[in-house]
Amino acid sequence: MAKLAEKDERTAVLHIQDACIAVTSNEYCKKLLENKIKLYTLRADVKARGLAEKTCLGVKAIDYREWVNLLISEHEKIVSWTS
Repeated sequence: MAKLAEKDERTAVLHIQDACIAVTSNEYCKKLLENKIKLYTLRADVKARGLAEKTCLGVKAIDYREWVNLLISEHEKIVSWTS
């Protein structure tokens, strides 16, 4: 697997919409968490897809207010992938 984060770099992935499905995979979550990457999911999207009870340990479900806080206060760079 490619290097996921630089030393001392704060890296996080917020899963929204159908990307919430990824945080039900133990293998996926384990790989990112082992590499010190924080995992988040949008609580409303997880609930809408019936995945609240299937989300891996270590994944934090956040609301829209917390999402804005992540963008403004905690991370300098934002990379967004959409299809």
